[in-house]
Amino acid sequence: MLRNKVGRMGFQRRKQVTQVLLILQNSATTFGLRLKSLRELFAPVLAASALVVFVQNARAQTSSAAASSAGKATGSTPRVTLAPVAAQPASSSTGTAQASSGEAPDEPDAGLTFDKIFDGQRTLGTSGLSSLEGSSGGGIASWATIGGYGSKKSMGMAFHYSYVSLTNYTDQNVGAVMGFYDRVEISYAHNFFRTGSTGRKLGIGHGYQFDLDTGGIKVRLFGHVLDKTLLPQVAVGAMYKHDGDAKVIHAVGSKHTDGADVYIAATKLFPKLGLLVDTTMRLTKGNQWGILGFGGDRNDNYYPQFEGSLGYLPSFIPGLVVGVEYRTKPRNQNFTPESNWFDVYASYFVNKHLNITAAYVSLGTIATYRNQTGAYVSLQTGF
Repeated sequence: MLRNKVGRMGFQRRKQVTQVLLILQNSATTFGLRLKSLRELFAPVLAASALVVFVQNARAQTSSAAASSAGKATGSTPRVTLAPVAAQPASSSTGTAQASSGEAPDEPDAGLTFDKIFDGQRTLGTSGLSSLEGSSGGGIASWATIGGYGSKKSMGMAFHYSYVSLTNYTDQNVGAVMGFYDRVEISYAHNFFRTGSTGRKLGIGHGYQFDLDTGGIKVRLFGHVLDKTLLPQVAVGAMYKHDGDAKVIHAVGSKHTDGADVYIAATKLFPKLGLLVDTTMRLTKGNQWGILGFGGDRNDNYYPQFEGSLGYLPSFIPGLVVGVEYRTKPRNQNFTPESNWFDVYASYFVNKHLNITAAYVSLGTIATYRNQTGAYVSLQTGF
């Protein structure tokens, strides 16, 4: 009898071990498929960024060689300074380019230090705000800006937390963004979308929470937001999004729990007018930016959507930006229709390490409940 009991215990343990191994195998397979999807999605963008950075480095080396030759010919070394410093005007094309892009002049090499890796030399505000999808931009729109304050020779980082309180729902968002050489940006954000008492009315349970993970990459193609010409800063980007609960996502009529967005953005600051303008075109199948899945019974194809931002920088309050944003949304589902988004915001850059944003948002219909309006607050810190 004891032998039979021991045998049964051994069988149960082997069964449990087999189940655990099966779960690990399925998890590894799923993780591998997602990595493959991410590689397939981001490979063209990464290839383009590598090509752009290669061309940029080649031009920089050519300019450096030319400047060195000119210095030897004249018997002196040209000085490079910021344009705003009247006592030391820029005396080379390199200095002019650095001034227009909001960077400080070159300094003697002091070895690899934190200040060199994250030099923070770009002008205040050129990192943009933090969007609900993690990329640098406005609250509901992605801009062409690169997150962080790293120059063309260093990196920058920013972290954010935002909270939105709507008529029937709340959303909390945490994320981080990293910029490389003022050229490439990588971002991540997680949304905690809570239904509160409305969840019970929707049949998914009181306080049910939707979770959305968003990974993104952005590449600046050309231009700079502070260039003196009319040419804007232009960037292309891609986002990969994943929802947490497949059963609920399919129950609300969505076709997929994973999806990808691709966009192109143009951002320009007109300093004399104190005006910031951004226009973005996005290809997406996301329902409520992806929090309710992707595609639906009405549409499961990509269609272009518009995002626009307009900001004003009052000269009497340095660091303050007030403005409006607008974003169109796809109509993929009959059961849960959605509306275009609109917000009015005020953002204050205390310094390069701290930014505070507050806004009134109007998000229309979300999961059959109309007139979803409320307040948005966001805190961003970085370097």
